[in-house]
Amino acid sequence: MKGLVSAAALIAIALTCLTVTRKLERERRLLAKLRRKGAVEPGWAFPRDELTDDERDAADSLVASGVLEIRQGRVFIRPVELGVFRRKRLRLMVLGGFGAFLLAILVAVLILRR
Repeated sequence: MKGLVSAAALIAIALTCLTVTRKLERERRLLAKLRRKGAVEPGWAFPRDELTDDERDAADSLVASGVLEIRQGRVFIRPVELGVFRRKRLRLMVLGGFGAFLLAILVAVLILRR
C-alpha cells in the first residue's frame, strides 16, 4: 500500500510539471507567433479569428495576465508588461521546479526509509 501511495505521489508531481510546462510552452509559442507577425503595437495587431483554439486559450490567459490586449477582434502584445511577465514566469518556473524536486526527494526518502 505504501508503494502505491508513493508511486501515485511521484506520478502526480510529474503530471503537474508536464501540465504547467505545456501551458507555458503554448504561451511562448503564441507570443513568438505574434512577434513574427508584428503584433507589438495596436496599429499592427493580429486578427483573433486567425488563431487556433489552443492559441485563443493561451491568448485569454495572457490577456488576464496583462501581456496581451484584444481590441476590436485584434490581438497585440503590450511590450512594457511583457518584460515583467517574463521575469515572473521565470521565477515561477524555477521555484516550481525546485519545489517539485524537493517534494520528489522527500517522497524518495520516505520510500527508502521504510
